Amino acid sequence: MAQKKNNTSLEKQVRDAIQQLTADGKPVTNQAVRDLLGGGSFRDISPKVKQITAEIAAKEQAARAAPEMPEDFRDAAAAMWQMSWELADEIAASDRRAHAAELERVKGEVDEALANCALVEDERDDAEMRVQDLEKRLDEARGLLHDAQLEIARLDGRLMEREKDIASQVKRPKAPRTTEHPTDDPDDTPSVAKDDTQLDMFPNDKPGEKKHEDPEPIAAE
Repeated sequence: MAQKKNNTSLEKQVRDAIQQLTADGKPVTNQAVRDLLGGGSFRDISPKVKQITAEIAAKEQAARAAPEMPEDFRDAAAAMWQMSWELADEIAASDRRAHAAELERVKGEVDEALANCALVEDERDDAEMRVQDLEKRLDEARGLLHDAQLEIARLDGRLMEREKDIASQVKRPKAPRTTEHPTDDPDDTPSVAKDDTQLDMFPNDKPGEKKHEDPEPIAAE
């Protein structure tokens, strides 16, 4: 009986000490409670401090807890929640429609870009084919030019040989002319052939010799 009374007295003392420490704004520790009690065993004081601080914390939490919501406020809150939900759903639906329209627009741009890419690829292929054809024609032209250069070089060589032959023939001295029947008379000169084109001023008769066919001169009276 005395032991129970001592426990009750100790619990009351610890509770009073904790209240005083809380009122003074000091931390509640086993040592602080023991100092206020003026001594004692930590084995006895510590369980009491732990129990009383737990009770005080539970009461404070219960005091801070909100009371049950009234029925009228619950109905008003439910109606407000429903309106908020419908408004949010309408906004979300509008956003979904706008997103769908934007998505369709982007898809259209992608399709157009792909079509343009295909067109560009076709133009690129055509350009590559034209380039290949031009390169082929250029190679053929180079071959023809090479053949023409070889032919020109060959003709230049033949022309140079021809010019050398002509030059050598021009520089070669001419052989003296000899008659088939030479005569010992130095004064004997070869007869000059009569040129039919010259005017026959002197016929075969000697100059001054009278021709039989000439008419007699008429004497002056």
